[in-house]
Amino acid sequence: MVYSEKKIILTLDRINKELRALRQDVNLLKESDSPRLAELRGMLRRRGLILYRENPVQHLFFSPAYDKKEQFYELCKKYSFRLFLREILTAKGQFRIPGVARFYSAETGRKYIRSLITMGLAESLGGNQYRLSGECPTSIGPTLEWFMAEILRREFSCPTLYGLRCKGTRFGGDYDVIASLEGRLLYLEVKSSPPKNIEGAEVHEFFSRLQDLIPRIALFFVDTELRLKDKIVPLFEAERQFQKSQGNGLGPPIQKIADEIFFAPPQIYILGSKRSITRNLALCFQHHFTFPGLEYEGREFLGG
Repeated sequence: MVYSEKKIILTLDRINKELRALRQDVNLLKESDSPRLAELRGMLRRRGLILYRENPVQHLFFSPAYDKKEQFYELCKKYSFRLFLREILTAKGQFRIPGVARFYSAETGRKYIRSLITMGLAESLGGNQYRLSGECPTSIGPTLEWFMAEILRREFSCPTLYGLRCKGTRFGGDYDVIASLEGRLLYLEVKSSPPKNIEGAEVHEFFSRLQDLIPRIALFFVDTELRLKDKIVPLFEAERQFQKSQGNGLGPPIQKIADEIFFAPPQIYILGSKRSITRNLALCFQHHFTFPGLEYEGREFLGG
């Protein structure tokens, strides 16, 4: 049987893609069995938490075998791209440029469409209409959790797990992202909704999770460039007063440590995405390791 040159090239291209995907799956498997992740899981087990789900691949913008996660990760660093993904989900995965370019220029929208098509995540339907190539996620939340975990892993060399579910908890066993920061358990709550859609009950649930998880550092991240002081910080102030009334001494008042980054002693940081998520996380970590008097006794940490 004689194959045409075009068919041979297409076959080789398909084999190369499958090999790249297989190589990535092997690397992920190695990472999942690494001693550093085993220690992270051990931190949960020693707290009486039984982990039964981690790093879920359902409801992401890409499949488990997707081989262009690097490009997707780099694009996700741009706030406008994350807004673009949200607008696509609002349109149920089928859209036109004007409908998903409310917060940036049409040219930026076209650039992101071209990127999604190049990465195999979207396709043209003709007539300036597009759709996602795969199943449309119901929320950007799972993908944002993956992205935040990748930042901790790639930029800060932290063993990281996301999308966790645990048994043995008192206040619900869902945790967005956990990591080991120099042997200290880190918990990251990820909010994809704008501040106006976040209510006191969500902040209360965050505090309740801390009592089960007992992290040394906890971060409440809202993916927004809007001001956090107007609503989010007051919600935390109100919850801290409630916790104080329940006998939980939570240290000094909330303080601003950088533009739109706040510290609620002794272990909670509140931050958004203005300028750079990586930069904002770096400022939180620097403050955590250098703030004088931060090393409280364990009993003074919420849940400790």
